[in-house]
Amino acid sequence: MSRPKRDWYPGATYHVMSRGNRRLMLYKDADDFLSFLQTVSRAKELYPFKIHSLCLMTNHFHMVIETADIELWKIMQRILHPYAMNFNRKYNYTGHLFENRYTACLIEDERYFLEVSRYIHLNPVKAQMVREPLGYEYSSYEKFMDNGDAEGKAEKKSIGLISELVDTSRVLGCFRNNPVEQYRMFVEGKISHAEQEMLIQKDMKEDDMWLPW
Repeated sequence: MSRPKRDWYPGATYHVMSRGNRRLMLYKDADDFLSFLQTVSRAKELYPFKIHSLCLMTNHFHMVIETADIELWKIMQRILHPYAMNFNRKYNYTGHLFENRYTACLIEDERYFLEVSRYIHLNPVKAQMVREPLGYEYSSYEKFMDNGDAEGKAEKKSIGLISELVDTSRVLGCFRNNPVEQYRMFVEGKISHAEQEMLIQKDMKEDDMWLPW
């Protein structure tokens, strides 16, 4: 299940992560989270790509992106550069907001695709920010559990925007009967995924040091 980290060709699916420089926060308040999501939305208007799952932590983010006819690096440039400029302007900062280049891992099979989605949605739980994945606002997990109806209960703009950005059909399409409940059991069940989680961490060069402080 190990794969090369090639991101210069179109028509592929990637697990993408980017971190704050020196482990610093990428989002300091609700407006920052919303600003980042709006930047992603503008990038999607310019380039055709799908987001299958996402989670914005405080000092890093994860997304599963499926490209069409545009290379991933162009998409990421349209996301990271404008957000960094706006963030630095807002807080009167200078220098790099993101640590070097983003990390991208090519996803080549559906089993790994599902494991990455699970890993992303459990990130806030592992960081002990929430007790269950549905309790974290800046994640696409609520979109999955609402089965596409999150727009109707979006008291906060971020929830509605995440719902607009994320396409759940490919993930849920991996399950036949009652896919929402089966995905919930896959994510929240007691079956160990330790081996798969270790592989994902290795692929993404992530460890517990990247959990928010």
